[in-house]
Amino acid sequence: MTAPERYPWRLQLPIYTSGFFNGNVYFLTGILMPLWALIVVGEDQAFLIGLIVASRQILPVLLAIHGGALMDRLGARRVMLAFGAIGIVTSAAFPFFPFLAAIIALQALSGLAESLCWVGSQTLVGTALKGHSTYTGRLSFALRLGGFLGPWLCGLAWHHYGPAIGFFSIAGWVTLGWIAGWLVPVREERRSLQAGPFHFNEILPRWSDYVATFRMISIASVALVVAVTFMRQTGSGMQLSFYPVWLNQLGVTAADIGFMVGCSHILSASTSLSVGAATRWIAARWLLVMTIAISIVTIAITPMLGADFITLPGVGKIYFILFGVICIRGLAQGFNMPLMMSIGMQAVAPHEQGKIVALRITVNRLTSAIIPLIMGAIAQVFGIEVSFYVIGSVGVIGLVLISIWMIRSPSFRDEN
Repeated sequence: MTAPERYPWRLQLPIYTSGFFNGNVYFLTGILMPLWALIVVGEDQAFLIGLIVASRQILPVLLAIHGGALMDRLGARRVMLAFGAIGIVTSAAFPFFPFLAAIIALQALSGLAESLCWVGSQTLVGTALKGHSTYTGRLSFALRLGGFLGPWLCGLAWHHYGPAIGFFSIAGWVTLGWIAGWLVPVREERRSLQAGPFHFNEILPRWSDYVATFRMISIASVALVVAVTFMRQTGSGMQLSFYPVWLNQLGVTAADIGFMVGCSHILSASTSLSVGAATRWIAARWLLVMTIAISIVTIAITPMLGADFITLPGVGKIYFILFGVICIRGLAQGFNMPLMMSIGMQAVAPHEQGKIVALRITVNRLTSAIIPLIMGAIAQVFGIEVSFYVIGSVGVIGLVLISIWMIRSPSFRDEN
């Protein structure tokens, strides 16, 4: 890879800070929402738990591409601020509507807001920082640091003060992301916008945007990103749905789950900064596939690990096996996130950065909606343990097929 252009920290820092907050709302709700579903519908309703978790992805699947196209036309910062405000309100509303229909509606709205704010952070890296792996690595580093602090703080808030304070802590987290987006220099964003006056019909979905976005899949690198995103989400879908449910049944508290997940993000941060160096030694696409495989296997074997722990004075319980394995997953995730971003961003033109990010997010969220539903259905019939093994096997087999395609594809043959 070539050396990146240099940009002032006045531009870089707000973008990374927005990623610190915006990119981790998904993980905060991934811990608290399954626990809230347990309270509302009961632990014997595995399919309804899966439905509640999956409902967060309904609107992102339908409208993320539209949101990305809006960012290409109107600017990522402007769209981020609008949907960030929606995210603040909906995150705080959950404790006041503890019934199934309302939870699903709030999940859908807050899921869309969270998704488009994260799309905005990534789009700014693509437009303002040209999508180089050095800068996507730094964004991923910020993401992972937030992934340590956010789940831990929200888990503590839930554990010590109850569900209401847990959800208010998420709303506060979203508020800080909104402030970071507001601090992004407006002048820098305007340079990346398509010329032309604003019209009200700009905010309406356009079929042409969806056609243009999905047409990008004809580019081999984009097709690779889309395919591995499907597989990567088999692991993330398990972690953000039935992973906390399984650990809760073993007696692990929300605070302990948040701490373990948070520590895995710290390790992800450490590997995110080494992505640029690593791709000098191994092709980015193969590093991507290998690290995704590791991240799937380490979450799929969770039911085999038990809940053995040691008690440290002043610290409490340390579930050392669960902790070690989730940290290995974190190391792998630190590589594959910036790789997916940079491979996709560098394959398309500057004025299409919002669309390429939204395409990956759409695939991401579609899989995130499907996995909890399938896991819930399998768990309802065969038990939660079997659902981990089935979903993990699907992810690994999919990566094997993708690897065969890369070896045989003319588009990658010269690089092979």
